[in-house]
Amino acid sequence: MKSLSVKVSLIIISYTTLIALIVLSYISIVPNDEVIILENKSPLVKKIENKLGSKNETVYKILEKPKKIEDIIENEIADLKNVKNITGDLKKNYRLQLASFKNENKSKKISKNFLKNNFFKDNKINLDIKKIKLKNGQVYFRVISSNFFSLAKANSHCETLKKIKINCIVIKEK
Repeated sequence: MKSLSVKVSLIIISYTTLIALIVLSYISIVPNDEVIILENKSPLVKKIENKLGSKNETVYKILEKPKKIEDIIENEIADLKNVKNITGDLKKNYRLQLASFKNENKSKKISKNFLKNNFFKDNKINLDIKKIKLKNGQVYFRVISSNFFSLAKANSHCETLKKIKINCIVIKEK
């Protein structure tokens, strides 16, 4: 009889504990009307575009701080060289290369076919045949634009040409 009363009392204690835990969890989960809710109405992060930075910069290079004055001077000189390179790329000294053949007649024929395309008419792009001698003695005739473009414009034209299934690469004139 004693063991039965112990079993009953343990069952009652466990059920009472379970009910108490359910009530406590309900109180902590369900919000109260008196609880103040803090909300942030402005964005926490603001995105800023860096138009002058080089594309090769990584987070580690930006966060790394030079320790000596010589390092600071070297970094400033390198930054000035990067700015000169960026402004050099903005000049119009790029062309589009559309094809390259060993046969000059084939290059001329392809050039005429390309000029029939509306893209070349709309953008007023003319094509030339340029004779190139390689170091191993081979001769190629390249179909290139006679117009010069900035790097951004040349890349843009190449992307458009690739969409209409005309192979194109950007070449830099010296």
